[in-house]
Amino acid sequence: MIGMKPAVATHEPRHLSGETLNLLAWHIPDLVAYQHHPDEWWFAPLDDNLPIVRLNRTGLDMLKAMNGHTTVRTLLERYGSKVCGPDGQPGQWHLERWALPNYSLCYYGAEPPGGHRHKAKWDMLLQQIREGWSGRDGFEGEDHLEDFHVHDLKDNAEDDGHFDLIETTVSHLFREPNEALNGLTYGKLLMQKLRRLGWFNPKPHIIVEVGGGLGYVARELGKELLPFEKQSIKYCSVDITKPFLKLQVTRAKAGGWPCSGTQANAEWLPFKDHSVDLVIDNENMADMTPVKLTKGELLSGRGATPQHQEALDWIRRVRLPLGDDLPEDVIFNLGPFRFVAELWRVLKPGGRAFLTEFGIEEGWPAPVKLPGHTEYEVQYSHLRQAVRWLGFHEQYLPLPQFLTMKPDTKVLCTGAAYTIQRFCQAMNRPFVVRAYSENELKQTLGDLLPKFQGTHYHDVADPAWFGLIDFKVLLLEKPGGAPKPTFTENRGYRWYSQR
Repeated sequence: MIGMKPAVATHEPRHLSGETLNLLAWHIPDLVAYQHHPDEWWFAPLDDNLPIVRLNRTGLDMLKAMNGHTTVRTLLERYGSKVCGPDGQPGQWHLERWALPNYSLCYYGAEPPGGHRHKAKWDMLLQQIREGWSGRDGFEGEDHLEDFHVHDLKDNAEDDGHFDLIETTVSHLFREPNEALNGLTYGKLLMQKLRRLGWFNPKPHIIVEVGGGLGYVARELGKELLPFEKQSIKYCSVDITKPFLKLQVTRAKAGGWPCSGTQANAEWLPFKDHSVDLVIDNENMADMTPVKLTKGELLSGRGATPQHQEALDWIRRVRLPLGDDLPEDVIFNLGPFRFVAELWRVLKPGGRAFLTEFGIEEGWPAPVKLPGHTEYEVQYSHLRQAVRWLGFHEQYLPLPQFLTMKPDTKVLCTGAAYTIQRFCQAMNRPFVVRAYSENELKQTLGDLLPKFQGTHYHDVADPAWFGLIDFKVLLLEKPGGAPKPTFTENRGYRWYSQR
């Protein structure tokens, strides 16, 4: 695990009295239980700074009784004085804590916490614990994301821990062959798609991957090409987090690429004008600089700081519509705007870029709380207006559609995967977080699988799994390249047009 874990937020135990006794209790959906001994079950609090909760059969029965039909009063009368934990904690001790943000094993309320279990958001609990994860509520400063990736992650590049638990990405979940991707890895499938787009005909000579994480995409992209196809191609990794670069270069070389790594911020790419053929950027734009603008600044066009003025100049330049009902303050994706401007500068005529990130198409970006920091949605209608203003040809579509994923493939709930990893760590057994099908989980856990309860599976397209429909793809092409060949290929034969 990483060395930058925030301290556990302090929440006083709930007072089980008054109106609280009349509230109904639900146990959290997809709660995973592991039977460690004949009379001992393990549960994991939402905050992984807290120790695993160990319960006997009475505690398990109490948790199961939280089915939305039982009041806190009834639970207290039935289980309050009974011993539920191995250290002698009575049922009341657990009931006072399980509905707190840190634990979040259950919820007390007069209404269900979000409706149907597949769409239950547990908004209050999750928001509170995420505020604790990031260390503050509301907007996090315009230098915070850079500080987090430059300084806070400097000791965390030896394993998958950061991307398993802190910044889980689509490409990380699919770094191994997966049924939803026709038995391919994310990187191999991405290369197939880029080739079908014609982006390797003619082949690029300089490929830049921005924020390549732990290097899995670079490795798998290379494995999909034959050795002679990679000849004369140079692969460059650019990352703001220096420790990740070593793994990116190592894994890129394992994929057969001649590769180099450079520490840099993608908002100011370290390349000459018109020097790059292809840029690949997987899920980094939400990490780029956000700016919080006031209504007054937007209406006057005058920014309180140079960064704010830069953002306002972009809004004016590309003529973004502000709308009639302007909030008192909004978040603007300044970093992604800088990034696409840099792409226009460094790409050769005919150069291309593949960008993907989660985002929205209406309104203004909202914060997304993660452990240690906050990310911000990408507003794609704004960004698309910017790339067209710059001069790019662009295509835009949802990531699952681009990858032609099998939408009804069943995959393990990500929350269950995190929890199973905690249990396996306590037993010194390896377990990585990824998109497991039922068969893949069975092969990985072996004899442990029957000891788990609550390992729920979602359709890969279900918003309750990972919200893949919120991830979009932006394909950019800079005009001015060599004319495209006037032929098509079919079964090895080239058919030339008469034009």
